[in-house]
Amino acid sequence: MVEKNKYAISRKDAIKRLGSLTLSLPFAPSVISRLSSNAPGTESAPAILKRRQPAIKGKPNILWITTEGVPVNALSCYGSYLTRTPNIDRLAKEGLLFRNSFCNNALCAPSRATLLTGKYNHLNGMLSNYYTASNGQPASTFEAHQQNFARILKNNGYNTAIAGKWHLPANPGEVGFDRYIYKKGAGGPYYKAGGYFQNEEFGSTKTVEREHPGYGTDNFTNITIEWMKDLQQRNKPFLMTLQFFNDHRPFDPPHKYEHIYDHQRFPEPGTFWDNYETRSSAARIAHMSIEDMKDFNPPSDLSPRQRKQWNYQAFMRHFFGTLKSQDDNMGRILDFLDQSGLSDNTIVVYTGDHGFYLGDHGWFDKRFMYEQALRVPWMIRYPGVTKPGSETDAWVLSIDNAPTVLDMAGISIPADMQGRSLMPVFQGKTPSDWRKSMYYHYYEFQAPHWVLPHYGIRTERFKLISYYTINEWEMFDLQKDPDEMDNLMIEAGYKVREGYEDVLQKLLKELEDLRKQYKDDTGLPVNFRPVRAYN
Repeated sequence: MVEKNKYAISRKDAIKRLGSLTLSLPFAPSVISRLSSNAPGTESAPAILKRRQPAIKGKPNILWITTEGVPVNALSCYGSYLTRTPNIDRLAKEGLLFRNSFCNNALCAPSRATLLTGKYNHLNGMLSNYYTASNGQPASTFEAHQQNFARILKNNGYNTAIAGKWHLPANPGEVGFDRYIYKKGAGGPYYKAGGYFQNEEFGSTKTVEREHPGYGTDNFTNITIEWMKDLQQRNKPFLMTLQFFNDHRPFDPPHKYEHIYDHQRFPEPGTFWDNYETRSSAARIAHMSIEDMKDFNPPSDLSPRQRKQWNYQAFMRHFFGTLKSQDDNMGRILDFLDQSGLSDNTIVVYTGDHGFYLGDHGWFDKRFMYEQALRVPWMIRYPGVTKPGSETDAWVLSIDNAPTVLDMAGISIPADMQGRSLMPVFQGKTPSDWRKSMYYHYYEFQAPHWVLPHYGIRTERFKLISYYTINEWEMFDLQKDPDEMDNLMIEAGYKVREGYEDVLQKLLKELEDLRKQYKDDTGLPVNFRPVRAYN
């Protein structure tokens, strides 16, 4: 006889507790189902919803966690059916989840520079991962002493620390971190003990190399916990920034999870066999095909179609084994905060640098302004401010992160930061003039992926993308075509499909206005002209 779950709640009660917003969510049934279950390492939904959060007294501690290349459709709190992420879900259940969170440039170093500075890449210097010039663009730089939230917090009485991915051409100590440790490069190998660089002591800018045997994600979590113990004793509010490396190539899970998905077949996304028939040539020339991945050594006797399917299954098994290690460590961090007494006065944020293609459009990696790379997770647990289990449709951009951190600490936001504080949204008071469109600009045209530079605008319904170096355009009606398969631009920019002429003109004007608003004069000016036109 199966024992009845004493914490179970009915669907009707779950909807009532979550509020009417839940009814409008695309994955509402799966979300409600998860709220009524007791996943390992999580509290039941009633316990979370019933809990009274004490208000933070004095300056809050801030734990800022940035994930690497995790798309929202990989997280069960966003409705994923591919796997479960109970510990990341736990943060969503205990705080506020944003349904519409976007990056400004779906690439590691540029996005992380924006998270720090609150500025687009043409102003913070990090146009691409490469520090040399790309496709005629200026070289990427990151001036260590430019304004960023770590430096400003430090100058206002905070101790600051960062552990994990760095990927910027500057000394973290000079940027504004009292303690830092990072691993050289963009990703794995995750079991290599060497290549960890950290400052010699608290407050120093002298970098020394250290060895940390074990799995990288575990190591950085261990260090984050130990450093928070130390920061807790220093009698100052702290900023602790954990920057996860995974999921990033080579997608190596910890040994204990190498084979947990061996017997699972992951369903191919609906766009898996995309042939880019209506798209610009940028989609066709990019080197991001699952079929051509060289990571997993498929059998030599496979046809191209079979190799693509074989590679996809191997890729997904590795990706989700790696993500499981991150989810485990999120649980360790949240447990530590509870056990150490830090939960009541520590704000916890979980966001990402960019999304990722999990076979969508036949790809892996990111870069393109399509939804899977553009969208990032964003959730916050803010005791006394955010309501447990709440969600919002308000838009958040990468440029909003730095202003939000400063506002939460009660520090004035510099006028040259281009984002807005999310504090009103946390309090359920989203301003009437809150954005309903966003601007994106990607620059890096380099090996191995060869994605052409492009900028674009996304509104609630439409998306317009300019591949300005080849004078080709894409436009999508996201309401009718959420998979972005049907480009409304005939011949990639000769004219727009009948019935969308006024929409196109409005988008072109708004795109031009956003470029002016954000002071972006990089790339080429907005200039819609026939493909065959000559200057």
